[in-house]
Amino acid sequence: MSRSARGRSVGPLPWIAAAAVVAALFFLLLRFVDTDHLAGRWPLGIRAAEVDAYAGALEWRMDSTAARAERYLISSAAGQCPTELTGAGWSRHWFEADGFGDSVRVRRLRTARGGFVLKFNRNEPFHAQRHIVLVPATWQSIRAKYLEIIAEDLGLQTPEVSFVRVIACGRDLGLFLKEERIDADFLEKRGLAGASLAEQGHLARRPDHLFPAFNGDSTAQRMVNAILESAYDDIVDGERGVLPYVIDAGPASSLALMALIEHGQQAFANEHLLAYDWSRGRLVPLYRHARAVDEEMPRQQRMLDALTATLREPLTREAIRAGWLRLADESWRLRERFAAMDRAWLPILSEGGSLRMVQARAMQMQEELIGRERLAQDPLEQLDAALVRYAGGGAFAPARAANRYWPGAEDERILRSIADRTRAFVRGDTLVFPRGTYTIAEDLTVPYGHAVVMEEGARLEIAAGASVMVQGPLAVRGTRRNPVFIRPADAQAFGVFAVVGDGSFDVRIAGLQMSGGSEARMNGVYFSGMLAVHGAATTVLENCIISGSGGEDLVNVKGGLVELRDCVFEDGFADLVDLDRCIGSVSGCVFRSGRADANGDGLDVSGARVRVVGCAFERMMDKGISVGEASQLLVMDSRFEGNRLALASKDLSVAYVSGNTFRDNGIVFGAYRKKPIYGGARVMRYANAYEGNTRDQEVDDLSAVVARDTLEEATLRMFE
Repeated sequence: MSRSARGRSVGPLPWIAAAAVVAALFFLLLRFVDTDHLAGRWPLGIRAAEVDAYAGALEWRMDSTAARAERYLISSAAGQCPTELTGAGWSRHWFEADGFGDSVRVRRLRTARGGFVLKFNRNEPFHAQRHIVLVPATWQSIRAKYLEIIAEDLGLQTPEVSFVRVIACGRDLGLFLKEERIDADFLEKRGLAGASLAEQGHLARRPDHLFPAFNGDSTAQRMVNAILESAYDDIVDGERGVLPYVIDAGPASSLALMALIEHGQQAFANEHLLAYDWSRGRLVPLYRHARAVDEEMPRQQRMLDALTATLREPLTREAIRAGWLRLADESWRLRERFAAMDRAWLPILSEGGSLRMVQARAMQMQEELIGRERLAQDPLEQLDAALVRYAGGGAFAPARAANRYWPGAEDERILRSIADRTRAFVRGDTLVFPRGTYTIAEDLTVPYGHAVVMEEGARLEIAAGASVMVQGPLAVRGTRRNPVFIRPADAQAFGVFAVVGDGSFDVRIAGLQMSGGSEARMNGVYFSGMLAVHGAATTVLENCIISGSGGEDLVNVKGGLVELRDCVFEDGFADLVDLDRCIGSVSGCVFRSGRADANGDGLDVSGARVRVVGCAFERMMDKGISVGEASQLLVMDSRFEGNRLALASKDLSVAYVSGNTFRDNGIVFGAYRKKPIYGGARVMRYANAYEGNTRDQEVDDLSAVVARDTLEEATLRMFE
């Protein structure tokens, strides 16, 4: 049979039929095949994007949703749209969102294509945030939300992630991931006020990755570099050294786990953020999800630096294993939180595509992060790598730290040397000052972990500008009849008498009479109080008279439980007692000022929960009690007399005031927002006595003084 050599044209019908067959097959797959399988790998070179396109077109199971992302509107400036910005400079634009409108500064984000940084006016932040970062988002951006949840669970400080729609110059730019930029305001809201921010890179061929890079803080840079150089030398010599006392094992292990969860073998390819906490002399690891992986980094090129070196520390390694096991045991809790985020954000992030496909792929993403197979692996085996130093590192290294304040083999000798210089004596691991006079001629640092005891009748005379720093338990055993004295050696003020702890020991001070100090920066820690206690588990002051300081605070306690009983605090240059991030009580104490040049508060409470009972606040040139930074305060049966402002509640704080007497004050109650990164405040006013006060209250639009009849039992229990 002969065949024609002429080709026959194919009409449109076969093409339409073929397309219909393919569409029908995909429809049947979407109808009958489990979505998790559809979200997996496809054969024959079919790409995930093609499957998603078909799924979006043929989706019949998608739930209808009214979910909408918040809209951010950014105007043009001088005819220039934010999308047209070039370089690193700022441009001013009008911004509107959620009832907020203001002129803001905008610049391009260097670390993510198409991203922006928005900087709001200091006095008018947006949702209590001064800087926000906007990065173009897809459904994969939900991963950043998962990472935020894991980081919070591990106890790391991390910015909140959400999603918004950006309209710039009338054009819809689509969905963006929004997060607060980590800056000074971010740190303050998380209890790190005054901390210095640094970046730590990990590439061994980069000399700028030898040490954390502090932006604009040369004091922190020099001091931290010197301490870390000592730590690196100790590591090379096979000694434990300083590192565990500069970076706590808990946060260091949590950051290592996050680096492993987020990047796997490339765990340290990205820079990490650190805050230097001047109140404790510690580097605090912070977590921010990576906007992009810097580059592929062979594990043998990992720098020996402040973070990677902690992976060699036994305590850190133990904490890494424990944290990994806890994630495995309690991953169900994280998955519940992931599910809540999926319900909130995936309908928005799917952007009209197949919601079911996006949900399936999101489940796969969760498995990659904290799935059973993932958490069954050994974390240390994945993290361990050879650490190297930059070849020319010696040229960049600073001098070793002059003042060693971490444990070492020389501690016993140092302790005995202190005893010899001061004529105190050593009892076991304790430095004891019995009755007698002791001259402190220069800065004195008691070695880490060693206790100090001051017996009744002991008198310390501290030279001008000199300070004492105790790094272990402190017991001052004075009485009303036989007090312990701390005084200047001459007419000039000394620095401070301070304790720095790790949350494991107590400070108990009784019968102390102290005056004539100021403030100081010592061994990398800033002390604002003449008597300063940072990081003790419990601080108790009883029957003390503390007076006459020339610094920011007469007494400053940071962290832990605190109890002040039957003490007199008077005549400070600024605030008398400052309690930061504490829980405790103040009872039977007197706060008063007789100095014409003073301008401070009697009791200043920040980020704390404190009960005040039976106290007196007299002639304070600023406020009798100032409570701020989201604190809770209960004041009962106390007397406020002759103060400019008797009691002020600020910045998301609530003060409960019952059974007190207010006499001859300028203003009785103040309630207002002082720091724009916080909100308004409340004073809950119960039955009190008022006599001769000039004004009842001073309240801004964000705050209130609320009259109530009866103090609730639930409120009283909150302060027990």
